[in-house]
Amino acid sequence: MRYEIYGPYNVPRNGRWVSRHRDDKREFWDDVHADVECLPGAYGCYLFAIRGRIWYVGLAERQSFERECFALHKIVQYNEALQRVSGQPSLLFIPKITPGDRFARPSRNGHGDIRFLESLIMGIAIRRNPDLQNIRNTRLLREMNVPGILNTRRGQARWGAVQDMKRVLGI
Repeated sequence: MRYEIYGPYNVPRNGRWVSRHRDDKREFWDDVHADVECLPGAYGCYLFAIRGRIWYVGLAERQSFERECFALHKIVQYNEALQRVSGQPSLLFIPKITPGDRFARPSRNGHGDIRFLESLIMGIAIRRNPDLQNIRNTRLLREMNVPGILNTRRGQARWGAVQDMKRVLGI
């Protein structure tokens, strides 16, 4: 399973907030399509970021990026992030690539690997931004503590813990 990263693409705004206007969204997707043909119709993970910090990690598994990213409940999440920090919001896309170098299509059973990638990215994002907007599937990521890897607290050994783990794993 292979993925590629595309973006960032500036999210259309209406003043301080993410625009809900159909024309703004159409222009956004036209620009994305002009940059990477068929990317709006792809499936995978997407990241909403402000000034290089991820505020929301999304999943396009049963619907394409184009149908998923600007759903009303997603815009609410984006605008909540914009209440906390100012700056130009952007979206990054991480579509699944088929062995034939095309974007993956939806499957009847979904894509377990896309769900795994979403969780992995959320874990990485929470480390940099504890105020990540995602709530679903983040409880363990927020509560687990593995020194040097996940939620390392002040005073916990980082370098030594990572080196011990490398030694044990033989890497």
